[in-house]
Amino acid sequence: MALECDTHGWSCSPSCCGSGGLDAREAVRIGAAGVLLGAALAAEHFALSLPIPVAVLSLGSLVLTGLPIIVGTVQGLLQRQRNVGELASIAIVAALYLGEFTVAAELGFIMALGEVAEEYAHRRSRRDIEAIAADTPRYAFVVRDGETVRAALSEIGPGDRVLVRPGDVVPVDGTVATGTSAVDESHLTGESIPVEKGPGDAVYAGTINHDGALQVTVLRVGDRSAYGKIMQMVREAEERRPPSRPLVDRLAVVYTPVMLAAAGVVLLATGDLQRSISLLIVACPCALLLATPSAVLAAIGAGARRGVLIRGGEYLEACSKIDTVVFDKTGTLTLGDLHVTKVVPFCGRTVEGVLRVAAVAEAGSEHPVARAILDAAPEPGSHAADATEMHLHPGGGIEARSGEARIVVGSARLLALTGIPLPEEARAVRDTLAASGVTPVFVAVDEEVVGVIGLQDRLRPESVEVIERLRREGIETIAMLTGDHEVVARRVAAEAGIPEDAVYAGLLPGQKQEYVETLQTGDRTVCFVGDGTNDGPALARADIGVSIGSREDTVALETSHVVLMRGGLAELPDFLRLGKRAARTITANVLFALAFSFSMIALAALGILSPAGGAIAHQAGTLIVLANSASLAGRAFVDLPGGRFGRHGPGSCPAADGL
Repeated sequence: MALECDTHGWSCSPSCCGSGGLDAREAVRIGAAGVLLGAALAAEHFALSLPIPVAVLSLGSLVLTGLPIIVGTVQGLLQRQRNVGELASIAIVAALYLGEFTVAAELGFIMALGEVAEEYAHRRSRRDIEAIAADTPRYAFVVRDGETVRAALSEIGPGDRVLVRPGDVVPVDGTVATGTSAVDESHLTGESIPVEKGPGDAVYAGTINHDGALQVTVLRVGDRSAYGKIMQMVREAEERRPPSRPLVDRLAVVYTPVMLAAAGVVLLATGDLQRSISLLIVACPCALLLATPSAVLAAIGAGARRGVLIRGGEYLEACSKIDTVVFDKTGTLTLGDLHVTKVVPFCGRTVEGVLRVAAVAEAGSEHPVARAILDAAPEPGSHAADATEMHLHPGGGIEARSGEARIVVGSARLLALTGIPLPEEARAVRDTLAASGVTPVFVAVDEEVVGVIGLQDRLRPESVEVIERLRREGIETIAMLTGDHEVVARRVAAEAGIPEDAVYAGLLPGQKQEYVETLQTGDRTVCFVGDGTNDGPALARADIGVSIGSREDTVALETSHVVLMRGGLAELPDFLRLGKRAARTITANVLFALAFSFSMIALAALGILSPAGGAIAHQAGTLIVLANSASLAGRAFVDLPGGRFGRHGPGSCPAADGL
């Protein structure tokens, strides 16, 4: 068996868990075993008067193929691990006891060939994950004192400048200082078209520089980079045990003793040890053990290829139960690309003065509101040093100090929280802006509101389509939560196709989490979709938390179960469909593995299946399970010409999945 060494339940033998493919030594080992076995069979059939050469040749082949299985079994038993090689090892030893040397050699050789085939199928399932998990460089070329020197990544920090040559993997997250080039970002986003980069543009670790030399100012290195966060998610995805796995673990406790007892009963009833050997061979539970992890890996790989990072198999299996999808508004249903549309000053202030004051408070924030204000402010980028203290109020705004002055920028709720009265003229402006779909943000200095800034966002172009597809996929409830003004929230919801009674405005991050908890208490299975900025509690609480990720914002990679790295919602319905297909595939794999194994056990007990035939049947069942799992990658995320949908398209009925 080629998948998932595990300390619980069954584990693989060392011979099964190879280093990742058939290397030269393995090829020589199996090739030599095949030659020896072929010679033994030829001697057995054409030189019956020479039994010693047959035995010697068979034992030579068995040492190369069967011995690693037996050694792995013994090692597992010494470590108190149940091992899938136990039954096969007993069958080989029994064949040797009977003097059936060629039968024992055949068993070892067929098992070894099966492992090679399994490993090949396994690697096909993993190739998309391995593409994302390719190693970043350990060294970079750093420009220091006018010279370029080679330095370990551990010696590089923010502010350093590195040279990225054509063909190099970018070693750090940073900003292009000089040079232009096309950069392949497919390992981060799944998008295969290279992106043109020039001075001021951001580049990311793990991407590939194509045709020009770049000098990059370092922002983040190693595990702190976007690529490092992705690597962490990939590692977690492979380590997490999906909910269906404990069933296999419980079965492991009794399976081997029951099969040994069955082989003993067959031997007592028939007196035919070969039947018992055949039974033990086909009873090896490789297909059953591979049923879940092979499907999970194939599905995670299919998602990774399209920039959908899935933290573990448990979230794939949860897709089949999702009946409620809850969206954040800003940055999720909308683009999060806010821009200032109006500034209303009070107390003798000017428009520029209000923006300048707001920019002082927002200079240290990465929130979309902060970016919009900083972009509109006079002398953008020059206010970071003006604030001496900053305090973020998640979902409300920001509070800062500049000299002796206290500056508050945020919602009316934040003003009330900080003890600042909201004058009637500011209320009127708020209501007017909100009625026109503009989000009002108040600016206060000390105890006085000095202005209102109007911000406007746009609905993502795919939002309406995605919500329609979710309804066609059987999602019963679609809701929107936001900290924004209620009038603005209802306008966005109406554009997106979300009913008015499913819109909840003016919520803090903790209240979003409480809403998700309320749904779950009512027996709802919830997928929460947010931008990963202020939605951490709700993302963590939901049965599946999906973030709209970006390479600049690695918070989404830390707080979510699933990240849509292409920066939009288009892949969300496809992810949920992929999860449902994965769950159906796992069920089909398990049912097939059980039915096939019991059928082969019956044939072996009846004497219809020889030991060699049993070994072939065992490997065939395992490969069928792997092939069914691998087909997940071909059935998911298939583009139609001119569209983003899966191959069935909107409104159509996909064919039944699985076996």
